[in-house]
Amino acid sequence: MIIVCPACQARYKFDESKLGERPKAKTRCAKCGATIEIENPLLAAMTLPPGTRPPQAAPTPPAPPPEPAPGTDTARRATPSSTEELAGQTITGKDLHKMGVLELPKDKRYSLAVIQGAATGQIHQINKTRTIIGRTGADLNLDDAEASRQHAAVEILGENAILRDLGSTNGTFIELDRIQQHVLNNHMEFRIGSHVLMFIVTDVE
Repeated sequence: MIIVCPACQARYKFDESKLGERPKAKTRCAKCGATIEIENPLLAAMTLPPGTRPPQAAPTPPAPPPEPAPGTDTARRATPSSTEELAGQTITGKDLHKMGVLELPKDKRYSLAVIQGAATGQIHQINKTRTIIGRTGADLNLDDAEASRQHAAVEILGENAILRDLGSTNGTFIELDRIQQHVLNNHMEFRIGSHVLMFIVTDVE
């Protein structure tokens, strides 16, 4: 809206939305300093009973996020800590491993060697992107009373390997530190119960 100074007739552009629900407001002319009274055009255009609040426009709903182009699988290659909506269901990183969306690198071979504990000498070849270690019902079972049924997981994400504790009772340790998750490097050792395991990476020619 345009407001006009009653004294010097100077014209100004004014945003009427700044008035909100106020019927009137006052400002000063920048040229002559005279008082300019501004009437709210929204309220002036309607007659309402005393004390009645003017109707307010409904807020504009937020625009939905853009959908990925068909055929793209960028969102599907998310990290395990993320979740996404796929076909109306929430897909977690664990599901991505199960669905086979994530793949092991072709140029490397991964394994876990037990170097301390009752299973010393065992070597477990990692042939999928998520390997669960635990006492029973796991991909790598340890006969260890201190290990939880599903104790920890080794996840291969591209060139990175991550050790995750799965909420175990007695914890997963790297040296003396109890960890929730930790990046594994070649020949790095970690402890579950009375067992110590070594993560081994071998290049494939």
